[in-house]
Amino acid sequence: FTTNILMEETHIHWRNKQEKNAFRKLRTKRFVHTTAYDLNLLQATGMDVEFDLVFRAVGWEDVWNVVEQGSKLLTLEFLCTLQITDTGAKFRLFGKEFSSPWKDLSLLLAFNSQCVVDVDHALQDFDKLKFWREISGKIEIYRPHINDIHHLILRFMHKWLGFTLFPRPDFCTVRIDDLKLLYALVKRRKV
Repeated sequence: FTTNILMEETHIHWRNKQEKNAFRKLRTKRFVHTTAYDLNLLQATGMDVEFDLVFRAVGWEDVWNVVEQGSKLLTLEFLCTLQITDTGAKFRLFGKEFSSPWKDLSLLLAFNSQCVVDVDHALQDFDKLKFWREISGKIEIYRPHINDIHHLILRFMHKWLGFTLFPRPDFCTVRIDDLKLLYALVKRRKV
């Protein structure tokens, strides 16, 4: 039985310079705890008084103001270690590595299940090598770069994806997910 506690910055072990730099930038930002109950709604319905009486009866007087110091650090660890992969996202919490495919992650974040599109299912006929040949003229995919894309609109769309929807420091490298989205664009598939 182990208890996960994150109460001091020194408890977080950064594995690279990028994580350390992200932490330096975020650590000074204002952090606001999300309340479990909307106090305005409770007051408007008169439930604030009723809940208070019930909670006092069971010994939960402080249930209204639960602020856990470690949640800021845990949030910072999550944000500073969050990485986008070809299939989803990976991150660390309490120093432990987690990985989640996009579909599972969107469900964990409580997105509507109708909004979840299985890109691989929608693009079953996607052949990365064949599509790469079509848009670049290259026979194989070796360190694909934005300048390899011959069609100017597709090159622009790739750059736009890297700047806006999936921002990253190196938007010049063409990833497999980028190819899938460009393929969906060319084939006019909803993803």
